[in-house]
Amino acid sequence: MSIATLDSQTERRARARAQAAAIADSPRVARRYTALRGAELRRSPRRRSSARRAAPPTPAAARRGHSRRWIAAAVLLLEVTALILALTLPVLRVRTITVRGNRLMSSATLLRAADVPATSIFTVDGSALRLRLLTLPWVEDATVTTDLPGTVHLDVVERPPVLRVRRGDVDSLVAANGATLSARSAGAAELHSMPVLLDDRVGSPAPLDTSLVQTLSLAAARFPAVFGCGVAAFQWGSDDMFAVWTSCGWRAILGHVDTDAEIAGIPAQLSALASLKAQLSFTHPAFGYVDLDNAGAPAVGGAPGLPAEILSATQSSLSAGADGSTVAPPVAYPPPLPSSQPGASPSPAAAANAAPAT
Repeated sequence: MSIATLDSQTERRARARAQAAAIADSPRVARRYTALRGAELRRSPRRRSSARRAAPPTPAAARRGHSRRWIAAAVLLLEVTALILALTLPVLRVRTITVRGNRLMSSATLLRAADVPATSIFTVDGSALRLRLLTLPWVEDATVTTDLPGTVHLDVVERPPVLRVRRGDVDSLVAANGATLSARSAGAAELHSMPVLLDDRVGSPAPLDTSLVQTLSLAAARFPAVFGCGVAAFQWGSDDMFAVWTSCGWRAILGHVDTDAEIAGIPAQLSALASLKAQLSFTHPAFGYVDLDNAGAPAVGGAPGLPAEILSATQSSLSAGADGSTVAPPVAYPPPLPSSQPGASPSPAAAANAAPAT
């Protein structure tokens, strides 16, 4: 191993490199400025290199900038002018309102409910008008559309009537939701397609229960298929007894239907009536009534026949069919005998054997 002797110049360079390496490898301490107490700070005359001034725009670029600003201002002015004209021009105000789809309700009633404002056609709130129309109990659905320059269309879908109620000389139509309307609004075809309820109760009865209306409507629709004859009329007597008169001249006495439980029991009473098909002829009856007040022990009696009040009530609805043709009224059997009241009545089997069906 040889040891070389460094000269003075090489030794100085080695020391310089060692000192530089020590400085580079030592941790750096952030520079902090501490102002002396009482020292006056003055602004440096040096200009920061980062604070560069933008180059002044050329004359062509300046002209393009002015043109864009003027175009934007002109477009904004045109839009504001068009909006003012759309809101104020008389030709664009609501001038015509059409009502379509109403058969039972009058157009005046629908117009009052909609309350279309006489403003610009562009400010008509179709959703608000539709909600106002839906507040009418006979309106099932509604659509509001607009046409330029000033027409509003109100298209409504009415609820179909399911029952006609006669109280004295007043006929009313009843919808499934319990809404009532004068029967004068309906045509002959509509009157023919719905059953009639004769309400002979004393005083001013309250509106019909909606569940009762729906039950009677469903019963009238299914009656022909189950019993072979249709419903001539429902009758709510002055004694508060409810009965179903059929077009074959007999009636089913259901009793009281004032409470929810009694209304809910009507399907069971009709099922008990249908179970008598093997013993009774419903299409050619030899009886006048079936008392179902006690559905477990129905009573049968009387002679077949429709009374004059039932024939009179159904005459208007049975005189014209849906196609305008004449429809024969129900067969008018002889009126019930005095002994046909639901007092002492024979059993269903005895009634069937006493008078054979014709």
